[in-house]
Amino acid sequence: MTDDLREFMNYLIKVKPGTPTIGVGFSLGANILTKYMGEEGNKCPFIAAISVCNPFDINATMNLMSKPSFKNRFMYAAGLTKKLIKGFVKNKPVIMAAQPDLDAEKIVKARTMNEFNQAYAVKVFGYDSAEQLNISGSSVHYLKDIKVPTLFINALNDPICDKSTIPYEEIANNPYLLLACTKYGGHLAYFEGLGLKPWLPKQLAQFAQAMIEW
Repeated sequence: MTDDLREFMNYLIKVKPGTPTIGVGFSLGANILTKYMGEEGNKCPFIAAISVCNPFDINATMNLMSKPSFKNRFMYAAGLTKKLIKGFVKNKPVIMAAQPDLDAEKIVKARTMNEFNQAYAVKVFGYDSAEQLNISGSSVHYLKDIKVPTLFINALNDPICDKSTIPYEEIANNPYLLLACTKYGGHLAYFEGLGLKPWLPKQLAQFAQAMIEW
């Protein structure tokens, strides 16, 4: 899951040695960023990082999104699953040529992200189950190994990354990590005032500037 980011950072270090870099990730990208930093440990090239609306525990998040509820059946989980299926259908000839053992009918009939992962991602990436895939990709297990100042921003009313999956204790136990939980904000929907002015860019810029000047 972190190979692409690692390859990019290795290239950046090669062409721009000594350039201070700050990692910023949103949603699943925040999870990938966090996992990468934990894997790299003391070798992490960032001087700091910011994670926004991180699901942390992919397995717990997927299980919550698979529960039968209005928002899952008709809104967020359903929408995400349909997008994954649409992407598969669009690229079906190429995918099936490379992975002929996939059950295309089962993939397009998936009704939850766990069902899609079980039919598609598990086979493509060589896992035994969707649960194993989810656990392997979760950043929560790598928080203890992060060695650069990292700000985590999560909204307590996030409909996708539920507040129950926020690893308060793991973050508190690592002095490099700081957690900021907002009462509102949904999933990447941070606005303020009657004019719905974006709230998040200012916070990210302030933290980044502070880390550069530190």
